[in-house]
Amino acid sequence: MRVVIVGLGGVSRTFYNWPERTLGRALVRRGHQVTAYGYLTDAPDMSRDEVIDGINVVRVPARIWNNRRFAAVLAAEPRPDVVHIMHPRNALAFAAVRHYRRIGVPVVYTWLGPFHDEYLVDDRDAPYDAPPHFDSLIFDPAFAVRRALTSGRVKYTLRNFALHWPLKQASWWLPCSRHEASILELMGITNARTSVVPLWIDPTPYQQLPVPVPGVEGATRPWLLYIGQLTRRKCYDLVVEAMPRIIAEYPTATFLFVTHNPTQREHLLQMAAQRGVSERLRFLGRISDEQKSTLMQQSDVYLYPSRYEGFGLPLLESMAAGVPLISTDIPVVNETVQHEYNGLLTPYNNAPALAAAALRLLGDAALRQRLIAGGHATLRERYGEDRLVSEIEGYYRQAMEFTQPGRSRLCAYLSLAQPAC
Repeated sequence: MRVVIVGLGGVSRTFYNWPERTLGRALVRRGHQVTAYGYLTDAPDMSRDEVIDGINVVRVPARIWNNRRFAAVLAAEPRPDVVHIMHPRNALAFAAVRHYRRIGVPVVYTWLGPFHDEYLVDDRDAPYDAPPHFDSLIFDPAFAVRRALTSGRVKYTLRNFALHWPLKQASWWLPCSRHEASILELMGITNARTSVVPLWIDPTPYQQLPVPVPGVEGATRPWLLYIGQLTRRKCYDLVVEAMPRIIAEYPTATFLFVTHNPTQREHLLQMAAQRGVSERLRFLGRISDEQKSTLMQQSDVYLYPSRYEGFGLPLLESMAAGVPLISTDIPVVNETVQHEYNGLLTPYNNAPALAAAALRLLGDAALRQRLIAGGHATLRERYGEDRLVSEIEGYYRQAMEFTQPGRSRLCAYLSLAQPAC
């Protein structure tokens, strides 16, 4: 098959296991031709066009309207057999879906975290703190125009439409979790052509020999590892709140923070100073995938509390690396982590419970080994690449059969409000 993936910036040389790259690499391994469209940024490791893991990577401006480069590359590409759109807030989805509908190519959609959508929730850092606003999403073009004219918020309203209209045009939906599937249903996307296929990782980087990691020299044990953005969603504040209780029992504990987005670093340092635990912090900044793998393999506990996850790939990465993990009992996470089998789950927004779970892991070697073994079994039994890619190939073929070219050409002459043909 000739497959097109339309994502954000996920096919890069920096992040080995981002969803677009993982899917594209797996499809290439099985003999398919894959092109991935993503955002062109000023990152030093990104060029406009390159080949990564056999994937033809094409980067275009992250622009919904008047995206001339994207329109040009779409017009010049060989006709694909299927296109797979990924991510909410995907600025390329509107132009892509309009183009592929016009030429009769089936569209498959994976949203990868509905509550990342600022039109759906009040606070994307803590979306479970208030009910979602399903009635605020705009799928109909005529309604979008009326709302734009009456509200006076033209750009905001039309962007709402452009980000959500593509969802209802898909020939097949592949949500990455049961929770995502339930949200799609509440949004009115109720169709038998919906199949849950979780994300997965290639565990190879987590099975390689350790490499040097700058910044850990002299760090005393035990090591408690945090990897992620310093945002409220990733709960860095809960980790700092939990530190005093952990340090009271393990005075030599080192908390390793790996983050490439230090937006809230000053707040974190202020919290640590107020609690008298600043000297137990180490900031490691941006590190390579190989160094991240080494840190996971060598750490004693992996702290992954969260107020929301679209999926939670680091959960799988920690299982592959063999580090016992602690996360939060919230949707999606609790589809991956089975409490006391492959990790520990703590209540939402509860720093004392996070500290208690960490102390339990540090003091119970048998529990640590049981969770590590459960993690390895989980990866084998539920997140194996061959099985999941085979499922996706099957859904691609069904989408191709469902999308009849003759009917799709007719759709090109109908209103944007029409459902996918």
